[in-house]
Amino acid sequence: MKSHEGITTRSKAKSAPDQWVMLPLPTKIVALLADALTEIQEQVLAADDEDSDWEEVQADGIENDKEFLYSVSTSSGKATDEQLEAMVKVFNEDQDDQYVDGLLSVADPLNQINLANYLVDFFVSFSQSDRQFLDHICKSLSQSQRSAIQLVLKR
Repeated sequence: MKSHEGITTRSKAKSAPDQWVMLPLPTKIVALLADALTEIQEQVLAADDEDSDWEEVQADGIENDKEFLYSVSTSSGKATDEQLEAMVKVFNEDQDDQYVDGLLSVADPLNQINLANYLVDFFVSFSQSDRQFLDHICKSLSQSQRSAIQLVLKR
């Protein structure tokens, strides 16, 4: 655990060396899975706010593109080669990104996994098969990690 803020220099590292905590492997694995579950739960709660923000950003981008096109078309009446290339670039950036993202997501089998369902199934089956061991592991977890696991097990 680091107790200071900012960049770690050699003198700071000597005066306050990093502290490591030894955890059994099953505890560390469950802690990482619980952290992933916590992130998913936070994403679900924040999804509505982010969607509205994203729509605003997209609308601003469209307006900026329209303003750019208007300024190009009214500046001299005739667009130069540089202006035409800039216009093509503006319209093709989004299409290229979507095409590449689509190819990558289809090709990667990890994108086919529903992580939320997998984690819920894992914790439910772990709880059913060895509840005492899970309870023992949870004693070493942080409060937020325990809460995330308990929320899943209450379903």
